[in-house]
Amino acid sequence: MATRKRCTALVVDVSPSMHPHLGPVGDHLSRVVQNRILNARIDEFALIAFGSDETNNDVHTEGLDAAAASGERDYEEEYRNIAVKVPMGCCSSESAEVVASLRGMAGSAPSDYLEALVVASDMLVNHQRGGAFLRRIMLVTDLRTPCEVDDDFIEDIARGMRAVDMQLTVAVVRGEESEDETTRIQEEDTVMANRETLQRLCDLLNEPSDKGPVAVTNRSCIEDHAAALQAAQVKTTKPTTTFRGDLEFTPWMSLKVWVYKKVSEAKPPAMKMYSDAADEAAGDDPTVGRERVFRSYADPDAPVDVAPEMMISAYPYGPANIPIQDEVKELIAARNDKGMKIFGFTSLDQVPHWMGMDEPRVLVPWPTKDGSLAAGMAASAGATDREHRKATEAMSAMARAMQRKGQAALVRAVWTQNSDKVSFGALTPHITKEGDFLLFVPLPFAEDMYSNDFKPLPVPGCKAAAQLGANAKAKLVPTDEQRAAAAALVDSLDGSGPDPWDCLNPSLTRTHALIAARATNELAAPPASASGSGPDAAAVLLASPFTGVPAMALPAGRSLAGPGAREAAAAFRLACGGLKLTEPKTGGWKRKRAGTEALPAHREVPEENVAVEHRADDDDDAAVPAHASAQRPQREDGAAPRRAPEAARAARPDSPRGDEDAWTVVVKEEPVSQVTMDLPTQVLPVEMEPANIAVPTQVEAPKPAEDDEFFDDMD
Repeated sequence: MATRKRCTALVVDVSPSMHPHLGPVGDHLSRVVQNRILNARIDEFALIAFGSDETNNDVHTEGLDAAAASGERDYEEEYRNIAVKVPMGCCSSESAEVVASLRGMAGSAPSDYLEALVVASDMLVNHQRGGAFLRRIMLVTDLRTPCEVDDDFIEDIARGMRAVDMQLTVAVVRGEESEDETTRIQEEDTVMANRETLQRLCDLLNEPSDKGPVAVTNRSCIEDHAAALQAAQVKTTKPTTTFRGDLEFTPWMSLKVWVYKKVSEAKPPAMKMYSDAADEAAGDDPTVGRERVFRSYADPDAPVDVAPEMMISAYPYGPANIPIQDEVKELIAARNDKGMKIFGFTSLDQVPHWMGMDEPRVLVPWPTKDGSLAAGMAASAGATDREHRKATEAMSAMARAMQRKGQAALVRAVWTQNSDKVSFGALTPHITKEGDFLLFVPLPFAEDMYSNDFKPLPVPGCKAAAQLGANAKAKLVPTDEQRAAAAALVDSLDGSGPDPWDCLNPSLTRTHALIAARATNELAAPPASASGSGPDAAAVLLASPFTGVPAMALPAGRSLAGPGAREAAAAFRLACGGLKLTEPKTGGWKRKRAGTEALPAHREVPEENVAVEHRADDDDDAAVPAHASAQRPQREDGAAPRRAPEAARAARPDSPRGDEDAWTVVVKEEPVSQVTMDLPTQVLPVEMEPANIAVPTQVEAPKPAEDDEFFDDMD
């Protein structure tokens, strides 16, 4: 949403007590106007001086005109000593100079700040400006001039200002105290009374209306003049969330948060190109447009313009340029899901302030609908009161627990969906009277983390374990010995892996490998990225991307496994019955169907027969039918088949098996008569076919191949 225009009325007290401060106040206000010229040229402002020797305002003039029209002769003039020095309009250099000369506007009349607020409110209400705009009043005074207070008058002023969502900022100037004690006490009482009156007015303006609560940025307040005038010179940016989602602790526990940038960088205004030859008086546009034209000088005498769609990005690789398509770039680029995940905690001493990089971000609980509206956003973006209360309590409990223990949470954050940038940082707790929150501080580390989710196993004695059969229970329900061995194995894995200082950057390594591969083969496939976790991912990081090049060796005394990990892995393997830790070879194998699933009907066609064999050196106990040797295809030339079935294998009985995860090998062979050969032939027209070229009428059968067991593992 675009920033709305603002119309500001600068109301300055120029009474005798403010004379020593008019010079600095004028300098600050002139800088405010100058900043608006640079950063907000559509904003407008007006300057109103009260306590002046002259009277010039519309409210006073309207009162005189009304009294003259009604013939009232004893009319007492109101809103005197209030002068509009700069009418409402856009900021300009001339208006900035008028504001800077505030010292020359000093008056000798007493000041009434309530009447000055009425004049400023009337100006803002009656100001005609296309479209909606924000109305602001900045009152600069020392509060040392007594003012008559009328409660009904104050409520009328507040009612009129709230009708148009007007904001009041009171900048109180602190002057030197009087040497006379009696005078000093009177001045302090006057300042306190005037401050209470203005504070009551601000409280009335900050009360919720029918539209909802007042936004934090639109609240009226009383501040010190130095802070208020300095804040007016800073370019304000509407706070927007950089992340809305869950702060995930575990896959089943998370906290709904909004994330804001703590500080936004203020940059100087950018320069633009203008033409000195343009005549602005004649209506010429002085702005200069910029166009990019790409031209090829392959032929220096005849350069050719190249269209953008005819160009491709390339890497310089020695004397050659290696083109890389955008699709290939996307393939080798990382893609991550949006979210924030806590994966550990560390001491606050391990994340000192000097390690912070980039811009810190503030994590707050998901606000209510009213809170979202007060933050300047849509009410629908907020949560219900119950969800907000739960999120606030959880945030406060976590922040206080982290502060009590002196801990910081380590977080992996991806701010946008499918982003290739992963932010690694620490969450530090902060306890304030306004509310507890967490601060995300980016750390100078990068990570390449992959997570694997494992389904939970039934616990012995639970309802799920009781519903399993004997075979499934023996396979899925772990024993107490197996659970203890698994716990010891997890405890021995410290997650250290390779040291980042001892291995190459995987992203740069894959990019360099792709360029080198494309230099020799322009259709080379992108190298596979590291996937998985644990020792496998660590091995991929240490492996070389080039074929035939040895992997990078670890330093002396370093290993991928932590101390005691190998012993714990051996104990876990022994507890599980000697299971292999490596994945079995799956090429050419098929799962055996369960006992309740029907097998397909056996076909008797000789050329499509399927023989099921069992090798003696395999670990499976699948049986082989006795008639498998009779169904094996024979060769047409009478030679021996590729593999003669052994009698012992064919006569082996089918032993019962309770394990439903057995493996069977399925080998399919075709008769030689169906094998076709792709021979190079020469095709010539019939009338031009020479007589000495013999046309083959029959393809000669190939010679018998040796029994090299090449097709044994093929499906």
